[in-house]
Amino acid sequence: MPAFFHRLPRLALAPVLAAVALMAWVLASPVGAGPDDDFHLVSSWCAGPTAAETCEVPDSGDGVYAPKAIVDIACFRFEPTQSAACQGSGSTWSLETLAQTGRANYLGTYPPVYYAITGALTSDDVQASAVGMRVLSVVLFLGLTSTLYALLPAHRRSTLAWVFLLTAVPLGLFLFGTNNPSLWAWIGVGAAPIALLGFYETEGRRRVGLGVVFVIAALMAAGARSDAAVFLCLGIGAIVTIAYRNSRRFYLSSLLPGATALVALALFAGAYLARGGASGFTGESFDDPERGSAIDRLDPGEGPEAMPLTGFSLLASNLLNVTRLWTGVFGDGWGLGWLDTSLPAIVPTATVAALVLVGALGLASLRWRRALMIGGVVLVLVVLPVVVLQAGGDAVGEQLQPRYLLPLIALLVVLLTIRPTDRPIILSRAQRLVVVLALSVANFVALHLNIRRYVTGIDESGPNLDAGVEWWWPGLPVSPNAVWLIGSVAFALLVTLLVNTAASPVVTMSQSNAGARPSPVR
Repeated sequence: MPAFFHRLPRLALAPVLAAVALMAWVLASPVGAGPDDDFHLVSSWCAGPTAAETCEVPDSGDGVYAPKAIVDIACFRFEPTQSAACQGSGSTWSLETLAQTGRANYLGTYPPVYYAITGALTSDDVQASAVGMRVLSVVLFLGLTSTLYALLPAHRRSTLAWVFLLTAVPLGLFLFGTNNPSLWAWIGVGAAPIALLGFYETEGRRRVGLGVVFVIAALMAAGARSDAAVFLCLGIGAIVTIAYRNSRRFYLSSLLPGATALVALALFAGAYLARGGASGFTGESFDDPERGSAIDRLDPGEGPEAMPLTGFSLLASNLLNVTRLWTGVFGDGWGLGWLDTSLPAIVPTATVAALVLVGALGLASLRWRRALMIGGVVLVLVVLPVVVLQAGGDAVGEQLQPRYLLPLIALLVVLLTIRPTDRPIILSRAQRLVVVLALSVANFVALHLNIRRYVTGIDESGPNLDAGVEWWWPGLPVSPNAVWLIGSVAFALLVTLLVNTAASPVVTMSQSNAGARPSPVR
């Protein structure tokens, strides 16, 4: 144990550094900056304690009446040169004036769990409530991952570090600065399979704790988005297959993931959004045609969607271009915000390089069960988006956004980085340096450009974010520059700490099996 305890003081800094880095992203975007945040904020208010005064459903059942300040919250959407100053201040944030909108969860488009929880934080202060919801997500993420890290067998902790490090930049981090349930989907689908594997491999109180963490992570995912419920069940199936043993203990243990999967499927079946998988996403079903959703406003001249494709040509185009949705998670061709905050090529190049490097090492010593599950997830990453796009007559670049696939990418990283206890992923010093620099630089650039987009609009440039500020949080004692630099440094230190911990050959076999049952990954 001495090596592990020697590292504890440094590891204790990880939650602090993560909190600073995530809070920088929380403050990097104004209220309404996330894709379709008006929809999600209205839905939270309609599920909150003030719903009787701030949310009215007409007898016709056609949309809802909600505070105009929330309905029109994203006044800067699709206009990257427009700063967030258009939101105004004072009376413009009043909840007294109502406006009719079809952009709310009144049809049960999404599962109710996310809105029920965030709705409890709604009040007559829109900005404070929205930021409070973001802070809640930070607290849940840090609490969940810190508890999971402490409970997991030592040889499984590196997987937890890899899954969130390699899929965070830029989209995962940006979602912390939004009120979009896609964040909970990513967190839940990324954490639940790791907790479940630890549950199978441990005993006693640690096992009970991991079971609780698994259930919480699963409910976060399935309660946020119906498609995440399907991804969660895929992850449960993968871990059950990998951990399978023909024993009474295994079968009894599997009652927990089995029951959890049934709850997830029930949430999926009850959500209207689930129907999109069969009929394709058309936009009209879920969005107000006069306002449009983020995906409706993509430039049709930026990809294969500009071509009038049908039949086999559409299928061929979607199959050949589906990877654009995968790399879009890392900022390749898909902007942040309402898809209107473009990122330079260095961001996706650096993040994809880090993922490929670690993922390739994870494929070494691949055994048949894990190989089968990895292949299955890759197949779903191809087939699912193509089927949905074909059903709606759409090409890659239309309707379906990369953020929908972010949880699946996280699940893929989980499977890539789960290794036998005697063969962990070990990176050389040079390889660790590449990963640290890649992720740190990508975050540094993405955070700067995201803040720039809202404080002045992209028609202004230069490294100094404090120059010519048009919008910033009222009363916040730190400037845009300070948020950018402090957040970037904290993230770089966090990545350095976690990569060196996860990829160093410091855990021996005896240490890694402390508190765990021997269960080699097959």
